[in-house]
Amino acid sequence: MRYTSKQDLLQSIDQEHEQFLAVAGSIPEARYREEGVWGDGWTVLDLFAHLTEWEQLFLGWYREGLGGSPAVPAPGYKWNQTPALNRAIWRKHHARSLRSVLRDFAASYREIHALAASLSEEELLEPGHFAWTGRLPLSAFLGGNSCSHYRTARKILQRWLRGVRR
Repeated sequence: MRYTSKQDLLQSIDQEHEQFLAVAGSIPEARYREEGVWGDGWTVLDLFAHLTEWEQLFLGWYREGLGGSPAVPAPGYKWNQTPALNRAIWRKHHARSLRSVLRDFAASYREIHALAASLSEEELLEPGHFAWTGRLPLSAFLGGNSCSHYRTARKILQRWLRGVRR
């Protein structure tokens, strides 16, 4: 998605985050470990951990990109290996406690939001402002790993809930 202003990006991050949380909040926490939400064995909790991990990947790209070239999407992975990376993320977090995953999700959101708020419109929206983003603006990476991801996760939860309630 293309953002027209810093405010547009921040508003999208906030709105999509709130909408994801509204859907997730409609699910009793006792059901957060039910499998079948998405993919092979994914749970609601796995979606929270997945969102957090991708936010943290982005934050790492940003920090590393200030002084060089970050390993995007992750060390040892290429973009066409995203399914394998997502599976590795699932394995890394699947057994974590509900409280720790939700705590990290909230902290990661605050960190993403604070970074977006601290950057100028030029830093966020100017294509190629950061060498590592190539011809894309930083907002393409930031939005893809926050608001777009929240929207996708919300739709996954809604689809799962429709299937469960039948």
